[in-house]
Amino acid sequence: MSPGGLGFRGRLLAAMLSLVAATALVLGLSFMLYLLEDEEQRAADSLDVAARVTSEIMDGRSELLTGNLQVLVDDFGFRSAIASDNQATMESTLANHAGRAGADVAIVLDNDGTPLASIGAADTGIQEFLPQLLASATNNGQAGQIISTGNRALQMFVVPVSGAGLRAWLVAGFALDDRFARRLAELTGTDVVFRSRSGSSLLAASRPPDAMGQLPRLGTTGQMVETKGFFSRALDLGSGQPSPVQAVLLIDREQALANYYDRAADLALILLLSVVLSGLVVLVIARALGRPVLDLARFATAIGDGRTVAEPPPPRTRELRTLQDALTTMQQRVLEREEHIRFSALHDDLTGLANRKALNETLAKALADRQPLLLAGLTLTRFRALNDTLGFEFGDRTLILAADRLRAFLPERTLLLTRSGGNEFVLLTDQAEGPLDSLLTKLRDALQASARIGETPINLQVAVAGLELPRDATTLDELRRRLRLTLKRAEHSPEQVAHYEPGGDESHLRELTLTQDLRHAIANDGLNLVYQPKIEMGTARMVQVEALARWHHPELGFISPEEFILLAEQTGQIGNLTRFILTRIARDLAGLHHGGLMIGAAINLSALDLSNPQLPEDIRRAFADQAIDCQRLTFEVTESAIMTDTESAQSTLEQLRAMGVSLSVDDFGTGYSSLSQLRQLPVQELKIDKSFVLRLNEEPQDQLIVRSTVDMAHGLGLTVVAEGIENLDSWRLLQGWGCDKGQGFYMARPMPPADLPGWASDFREQATKLRQMTGDSS
Repeated sequence: MSPGGLGFRGRLLAAMLSLVAATALVLGLSFMLYLLEDEEQRAADSLDVAARVTSEIMDGRSELLTGNLQVLVDDFGFRSAIASDNQATMESTLANHAGRAGADVAIVLDNDGTPLASIGAADTGIQEFLPQLLASATNNGQAGQIISTGNRALQMFVVPVSGAGLRAWLVAGFALDDRFARRLAELTGTDVVFRSRSGSSLLAASRPPDAMGQLPRLGTTGQMVETKGFFSRALDLGSGQPSPVQAVLLIDREQALANYYDRAADLALILLLSVVLSGLVVLVIARALGRPVLDLARFATAIGDGRTVAEPPPPRTRELRTLQDALTTMQQRVLEREEHIRFSALHDDLTGLANRKALNETLAKALADRQPLLLAGLTLTRFRALNDTLGFEFGDRTLILAADRLRAFLPERTLLLTRSGGNEFVLLTDQAEGPLDSLLTKLRDALQASARIGETPINLQVAVAGLELPRDATTLDELRRRLRLTLKRAEHSPEQVAHYEPGGDESHLRELTLTQDLRHAIANDGLNLVYQPKIEMGTARMVQVEALARWHHPELGFISPEEFILLAEQTGQIGNLTRFILTRIARDLAGLHHGGLMIGAAINLSALDLSNPQLPEDIRRAFADQAIDCQRLTFEVTESAIMTDTESAQSTLEQLRAMGVSLSVDDFGTGYSSLSQLRQLPVQELKIDKSFVLRLNEEPQDQLIVRSTVDMAHGLGLTVVAEGIENLDSWRLLQGWGCDKGQGFYMARPMPPADLPGWASDFREQATKLRQMTGDSS
């Protein structure tokens, strides 16, 4: 089980046992480390003692062997044999006496260092040490040195052989062999190994070399070293510097630490028993401490789950009683906070009325039960202006005033009164409070009574809309949509009151459908372009075509350009629509040019197009891809589009003019600008609205307006285009007044680009007739 799955007592028990175990472990490890260091110190002390004993034994052996050799050289028979100068006699006597002295090597040298007789000196390696030994003996009377030669260590001595007429030297060597190493091991209580200073050879050992393990490296003389299986110490032998032979003293590690292992096992057993006993004590304590804590934990869990439970019995300890008091207080505060949250979730913080969520829940149940109800929606008109003028705090106080008046007005059978939005309220009541129109009028009058907020007098302006449920709506979505549309209608009603009329939301649904389908049509080439020729009136020659967008909806049929362009502007799709139209015009013009019909195109721009800083680049890219010269293009903008944001429009028009296109003011005469204002803009053409041209041949007032406009435009250096020409008489009038271009059903209706070449061919005969009709027709 993971620690997270333990209960309180389990955790308390685990914590206390962990503490006991950790304490025992730390103490045990500390004590065992102390014991280990103590045993190691014992081994070091034993090696120190063994080193001193070894040194004393070696010194005593030197004195003993020197004395034996002195007795030998004082022997008359030995001196006589040496003095006889007989080789055989000297060697026989030397072997006899040296054997009694226990020497392994014996050599007699004359005073010049020349060997006279020797035994055991076949190893020529000894010869190299003789000059040094003889020189030392000559200076000191005698000499002693430990040497390493071959695979053995020798303790060498040099004593003088003196007599009448005799001067010689006896050199004797005693081996430091395995037997001596074993004797030394018995005396020191350690294993002993003799090795050469170079470390390359093992000279003698108290036990077989294979059982010695790894010896300490050179350079650790006098220090205890722990090697594989042994504690060891190296000791230099002899007085030479450096000593050619070392004695390595070793203590078996397992034997040295045997006592430590026994004590460690006893200590581990004691600690284990301590932990077990401590665990039993901890278990008893944990059970005693855990019971009231568990009771409090269950109490806290119930509080967390939102359940109301009785308090547990009071604990005995002051701390737990304090905790229980805190939990009880917390339970009370949680209940209060939950009540506040529940209230806030269904009520408006400002007015205290029910909110939109409460309204939706009540309406959903009522609609599901098909309960007959009256629903009245109210909105404070001109509320935004009130906020902007007198501030948001005043606006909040106004909302509170409206809520208080609604509370005072509430019909007896009111189900719910809500603030459903910023400045909107909804009243839901039984149909027995009807009729609906009477209820709505009473609500309006109750709210619109004059009042004072602080020192400020105020008259609330409200619009009231009503629905009868379930007749007027069967779903929440229908209800919200129809209430909103009815409220809009009420705002524009003189009485500021309206009730829902069946079919009133069809136009809204149509807008939603068209908005969604327009996006699909733009993305999937679902719009068409038709072109109406523009005729130069002096020559009766087609010089341009005006591009007109058309949309045939698969279900709703023909959609007027005014409708879908307005929707595009309102829904932010105008940029995509304009790019689509530019791309199609460029493609169609390229096809006409390829067929030999070299004409330009007039393109309409909206007010939002003029405020789009990306428009010049969109135009450049669309027509550059088809290699269309921008000088063949004319962009038509309405007076209202220019005057909506004059500064932005002028900046965009100047950029377009810099590209080489022509600019035309469309529908001139229907807006609110003047020719003097237009002088400030980089336009080259003025297009008279068709409302002045359609009945030009019948209306003298229209004739006066059109002729004056043509003269004034020419005076400003602008060309003039008249649209809406529908008969020959209007053509003749315009031609006589010097109008530059004409456009209308008399010459041609808008047509697909594929029909333009055929129409142009057919128009030549009529064009000849139109060119003949020149002159002043005033």
